Amino acid sequence: MIISENINISNSLKINSCAKLYIQVSKKDDFVELYKYIKNKNLPYLIVGEGTNIVVPEAFNGIVIALDFNELFFDHDLRIVRAGASVNWHNFVCECIKNDIHGFENLSLIPGSVGAAPIQNIGAYGQEVSKLIKNVYCFDLNTGEFITLDNKSCHFSYRNSILKNNSLVVYSIDFKSDNNKLLNIEYESIKRYLDANRIDRKTLNLQSVSEIICSIRNSILPDPNIIPNAGSFFKNVIIDKNEINTSEFSIDDLIIWDVEDGMVKVGSARLIELIQNRLPKSNNVTIYSNHSLVLTTNAKASQGDVISYANEIMKTVKDVFNIKLEIEPIVIN
Repeated sequence: MIISENINISNSLKINSCAKLYIQVSKKDDFVELYKYIKNKNLPYLIVGEGTNIVVPEAFNGIVIALDFNELFFDHDLRIVRAGASVNWHNFVCECIKNDIHGFENLSLIPGSVGAAPIQNIGAYGQEVSKLIKNVYCFDLNTGEFITLDNKSCHFSYRNSILKNNSLVVYSIDFKSDNNKLLNIEYESIKRYLDANRIDRKTLNLQSVSEIICSIRNSILPDPNIIPNAGSFFKNVIIDKNEINTSEFSIDDLIIWDVEDGMVKVGSARLIELIQNRLPKSNNVTIYSNHSLVLTTNAKASQGDVISYANEIMKTVKDVFNIKLEIEPIVIN
């Protein structure tokens, strides 16, 4: 366990943020020492991966915990892939594809680390990581105990899990390696890409599907290393269809998917597109031109700038559609 002071918190929004204490954990035995240290200091703590899904304050008067768990091995007998929390997510996907393991290809190029994947139940293009996870290995910073959660115990839901906003540190994950062998290519944007590029479905394999997903993502989503952003800033909303205000825009103007019992999932990107010209300008934050769910900064924004602009979007969407947007990244207080 390595302890440092006054270290900048790396984050993809490029908010200038400093932590009072910064601790790197690289082995399981460190967790016991970390537990005692946190109890002794009695300070708030923040667990960070690659910082791609957080909105940090300018100063965090607590302890930032960074993990260095990079193991990756394939157990063909147990039919699992075990990955350390610090492994880059896209690199992990690429290794699964090399080993002919299905199910991960649609999740290509999602920013962040493996450890963050179950917390948010990351998903894209018709796939969610919750369908691929067998066990999540954690350490509880409140009790000082190691815990193994199976898939059911994680209580996965849309962009959520029991792992969010609690005392559990994810340090390793077992993923299933015996997933369905059928390629998942029925998502609308994938079908449009295949048709537009006249690609024969019969020629597709894991690698080519991954490359297609990367092409689609690159065409609409900015690289956080070039344009500061935290990915999709708002979740799609599940709501009773009858509660949507259609006085200004009709249902046909929206993008919706039927869920069940009159409930629908509403595409938040479309909602923002329709009201974008009503929003006040911000000096440091803007909506990305190719995808209205993405907020970008000029690397000069504060947490307050980002949240203030997000609140303007949420207020306008609520006023126009009677739909309450929910922020997807974790806002650190």
